[in-house]
Amino acid sequence: MQPASKIMIYRLGSLGDTIVALPCLHLIRRLYPHATISILTNQPVTGKAAPAMAILENSGLCDEAVSYPVGTRSVFELAKVRKRIREIQPQILINLAAARGLLKSLRDYLFFRSCGIRQILGTPVRQQDLHVQLANEGEFERESERLALRLASLGVINLSDRRLWQLELTQKERIQASELLPSNQRDFIAVSVGTKLAVKDWGAENWEKLLALLSTRIQDVTLILLGSAEECARSEKLSRVWKSDHVNLCGRTAPRISAAILERCRLFIGHDSGPMHMASVVGVPTVGLFSWFNPPGQWFPGHKSWRFVRVLYPPLPAGGWKAGLQMKHGVLEGILLLQPQEVLKTAMELWDYNSNHTSTLLHPIATKSTY
Repeated sequence: MQPASKIMIYRLGSLGDTIVALPCLHLIRRLYPHATISILTNQPVTGKAAPAMAILENSGLCDEAVSYPVGTRSVFELAKVRKRIREIQPQILINLAAARGLLKSLRDYLFFRSCGIRQILGTPVRQQDLHVQLANEGEFERESERLALRLASLGVINLSDRRLWQLELTQKERIQASELLPSNQRDFIAVSVGTKLAVKDWGAENWEKLLALLSTRIQDVTLILLGSAEECARSEKLSRVWKSDHVNLCGRTAPRISAAILERCRLFIGHDSGPMHMASVVGVPTVGLFSWFNPPGQWFPGHKSWRFVRVLYPPLPAGGWKAGLQMKHGVLEGILLLQPQEVLKTAMELWDYNSNHTSTLLHPIATKSTY
């Protein structure tokens, strides 16, 4: 790698997309500890989608963001993006965008060259870069694995090493989180019942059954509800079945403060979403509820060796996963195949596991990474 004082990373998506790229971002910062690192990313698609810098600010992994509207065909908008990139003058562009086909990859490459960037790494051109690969036991390659392979020329990334997944939360952020939690309560369970896509929604009836069952099994524990402002009313309604205290923080916390809150929890349960990915990287035992929207494995959180992360993926019909599966067979044959009793069993297993491994799970990473 050539010396460089300015690096630009190309990564689209929201909270979860940013978190699965953390090991790559840590590698880039380790290779260029003194460089100014910019991230070229999309503007939020909805009010529920957090922009990349909302999770990367204060982390030291990225210094600034350049955003643009995804899918724009406006020559004027693209010219503004090109002008901004030329003003920054990055010597190296590292492409961490999702695989969107060969033509779009080549289009992106030519665009970045037109911005004056001479060295471009990670452009997806090989078959394994352009399509998610079937790995083993019916699961597909995880997005974090695919990204790590794209950067193989920069170095090997050990995805099981939890230090590479750190958000580098600050003491100030942890203090802000503690101020939102009851000071007289020790144990917390966090849930996030929202999702950007209806096909990923487990449904109010299932959540109500689960919370009612869980509150009878685990008593004197405060329920923490996390999510966007749009999910506040729904979360409040569902929390009425909880027998102990609850704190509804939907729309009241920035993503990094939510992550610091999750550090204090003994269990998290949620849809395939940004909060689920945050919970896994801060070390809280995590139950992720998945639909058929994405192939099994691709967006599973963290690393497969992490015993405190459990994923529930609905059983597939004969023939396995295919694109558009949930549209052909209906939502009822997807995530709604997961039963509250099954989720309860998994949650209780993690609760008991946490009780026996508290010293290694709560605040598991004591030292801050320095490069």
